[in-house]
Amino acid sequence: MTLAEPVLLDTDTLSELSRGNATVSTFAKAYLGAFGRFTISAVTVFERLRGYRQAIRAGKPYHRQLQAFESLVQTSVVLPFDESAAAVSAGIWAACSRAQRQHVGDILIAGIAAARQMPLATRNRRDFEALSKASELNLRLVDWAARGKRVIG
Repeated sequence: MTLAEPVLLDTDTLSELSRGNATVSTFAKAYLGAFGRFTISAVTVFERLRGYRQAIRAGKPYHRQLQAFESLVQTSVVLPFDESAAAVSAGIWAACSRAQRQHVGDILIAGIAAARQMPLATRNRRDFEALSKASELNLRLVDWAARGKRVIG
């Protein structure tokens, strides 16, 4: 398996990796072999930390998962939500329906990927394709969890 360029990992792809999805793990190993570390967004860091901390506060035993994620973040490239991403995300937001605007995390992650002209690895094909279509962006999507075809758009 050859990988042509770095990709931004969506929150759901990291979730599948942490669950031990064999297909995602195969891609992750190949990706690390090619690029040395994952590329994630600050928005994904927020979403994962929020989830773990909320679960721990509710009494669920997620301390190990939180520590593992924090270690992953330390070894990853974390792309910030900067001025370029904000401008692209604002354009996506303005073009979206009211229902689509409820998925602000997806809009921000799409903005980061598009601003840096990076493919986005996600299982959430339908929502990201809708954001891309509404805003007339050419958001390139890949799905590490799908069997067979990997490049979506």
